[in-house]
Amino acid sequence: MNPMHCDDAERCVLGSMLRWNGCIGDVLQVVRVEDFRVDAHQAVCRAIVGLYDAGKPADAVTVAERLLAKGGDTIPTTTLLAELWDAAPSAANAEHYARIVREKSILRSLHHAGNEIAASAESPSGPAEELLEAAERSIFAIAEGAVAGNTVTVADAMREAADRLDVRIASGGISVGSVPTGFIDLDDKTGGLQPSELTVLAARPSVGKSALAIQIAAHAALRDNLPVFFASLEMSRIELAERLMCGDGRVDGAKVRTGRVCEDEMRSLLAAQHRLSTAPLFIDDTAGQTMTRIAANARRLKLRHGIKLVVVDYLGLIVAEDKKLPRHEQVAGISRRLKLLSRELKIPVLALHQLNRNVEHRQNDKPRLADLRESGAVEQDSDTVLLLHRDEEHPNVIEVLIAKQRNGPTGVVPLTFVKEITRFENHAVDVAEGPQPIRPFRGNGRHVYEN
Repeated sequence: MNPMHCDDAERCVLGSMLRWNGCIGDVLQVVRVEDFRVDAHQAVCRAIVGLYDAGKPADAVTVAERLLAKGGDTIPTTTLLAELWDAAPSAANAEHYARIVREKSILRSLHHAGNEIAASAESPSGPAEELLEAAERSIFAIAEGAVAGNTVTVADAMREAADRLDVRIASGGISVGSVPTGFIDLDDKTGGLQPSELTVLAARPSVGKSALAIQIAAHAALRDNLPVFFASLEMSRIELAERLMCGDGRVDGAKVRTGRVCEDEMRSLLAAQHRLSTAPLFIDDTAGQTMTRIAANARRLKLRHGIKLVVVDYLGLIVAEDKKLPRHEQVAGISRRLKLLSRELKIPVLALHQLNRNVEHRQNDKPRLADLRESGAVEQDSDTVLLLHRDEEHPNVIEVLIAKQRNGPTGVVPLTFVKEITRFENHAVDVAEGPQPIRPFRGNGRHVYEN
C-alpha cells in the first residue's frame, strides 16, 4: 500500500458529500479540490463545490449533468458516480476521511518538495543561502496549506471581500488580520496595519521613527496580545528593553541611563517590566542581518507562535546578499523581498527607512515620497508610506504624513511626543503649546491630560 495516497478515502469523501450535502461545508474546511490524487475525483469534487456554492443540490444526477456541461465527457460519469455513492453508505465519517485525504496530499507535497530540494542541492543554480531560503519557502507553503498559482473565481474573491467588510463594520474599521497602531486618528485613516501589506515608516535621524515603531509593536503585543517579531538592526535588545520599560512605566529615559531613579520610579519600572515580560514580543538584535535571516526567522515564528506583525528597524541596515550590485539595486531587492514576505505570511510588515538630506535644504521642509533614501523601488513596493515631520512651532508635536496609501486616503495625523519618556500619545490640542504633566488617564478611548 502506497503511504502517499488512499483512493478509498477519496471515494468515501466524495460519496459522503453526494449522499448528504450538509457535510460539504465541513469537508471543505479540511480538504481542497487539489488534495485529491485521482483526476476524476478532482473533477467530481469541483462539480460538487460548484453546485454547493450556487445553492443547488449536489447529487449523482446534478453532478453528472455539471460534469458533462463542463466538458467531462471523457470521465465514465455513470460508473464513477455509482462507485462513489456505494463507497460511503453513511456520511457520518466524512470529516475523518477528509483528514486522511489531506494527510496523503501533504505527504505527496513533501515528497515532491524533497525531490526538488535534493535536485537543487546536486545541481545548484545559486548560492547556498538562496537555495536554503527556497527550501524553507516550499516547506512553509506546505505547512500553511498554500498552493502556488492558486486561482479563484471572482465570485470567491467577492465573497471574501464582503466578509471582510462585515468584520470591519462590526469592529469599527479594523478588519481580521489588521494590527491597530494604538493611535486613534491614524487607525481611522488606515484601518491599522493591513495583512499582506508593506508599510514603510521613514524620517530623518532622531525624529522618532524607532520610538514610534517600538510603541506600535508593544501596543500590539501588550494591549491586543498579538505575537510580534521585531528585527532590530540598530538597537541592542537591552536598549530596546529599556525603551519599552521607560515608555510603559512613564519614567524619564535619561534617569534610567544614569541610574538616578527614585523609589516611585523604580516601582513603575518594575511594574512595566512585569507587564512587558508577558507580552508575545520576539526580538532579534543580530547586527548585519540579511533578508534571508529575517525571512527565515519570520517563517519559523509564524509556524510556532502565529506572529501577526513583523517590524524591521531599519531597511538601510539590512545587508544585501549580492554586495557587487549598486546600492540602489540592493535596496530595491530588499524592499521587494519585504513586500513578498508580507504576502507570503499574510501579515503586515512595518519597515523603517531613512529620508535623504534634501529635505533639510528646502524652504518647505515637510518630507515627501521623493525623499525616500537610495531607491525609488521602496516607494513602488510599499502599500503605505508614513513620513514623520517635526512641527517647529510646536516641538512636542510630530506629524505623521500619510504620503501613500494604496487602498486609502492620504493626509496628516498629528501625534503628541513626550520626549522625556520617548513616547507618542494621541494628539491633544491643549498640549500643543508646551510641555504638560505626563499623567494620563483614559477617557472615551483617548489620552486626556490633567493640568
